[in-house]
Amino acid sequence: MKLKFILVISLMTVILYGCNKDEVKDVPANAPADQNATQQTGETPTDQVTFNFLEFSLDVDYSATESYEVEYEDKKTGIEAKLEDDRKNEKLQGDEAYTKLEPLFKQLNFDSTTSNDEVIDQVIKVFNIEDNYQSIEVDVEFVDGNEKEFKRIK
Repeated sequence: MKLKFILVISLMTVILYGCNKDEVKDVPANAPADQNATQQTGETPTDQVTFNFLEFSLDVDYSATESYEVEYEDKKTGIEAKLEDDRKNEKLQGDEAYTKLEPLFKQLNFDSTTSNDEVIDQVIKVFNIEDNYQSIEVDVEFVDGNEKEFKRIK
């Protein structure tokens, strides 16, 4: 019985550890702040947010086997970031991904009222997306609560 208990606990520890790989541990001082903390100080959440979005997802397909993907989430429990680039055989998570994505995110200046073409053009420029892509999709949850999907298919 004790052996089963120890095995279950060990397995749960491994599973829980694996769930947090994308979490950013070393968040810069100017990164988005926890919304609960800002509400306690009387500031609005947008006063502390570095980017104009809480979630950002980018999926660029070059072929059936080559893609470029970015995932970013600013949750109450922390920031999660992931970047996968099949063409450069690059897979980054957590702090490494955030460090690479932060300067790119700072260059994005669209909001929920920006047109589809403007958003896609801006993302192509900022992320240096090669022109031979087949499709590009951007999903964003803005700090104002709006969620939008922007898409272009060649």
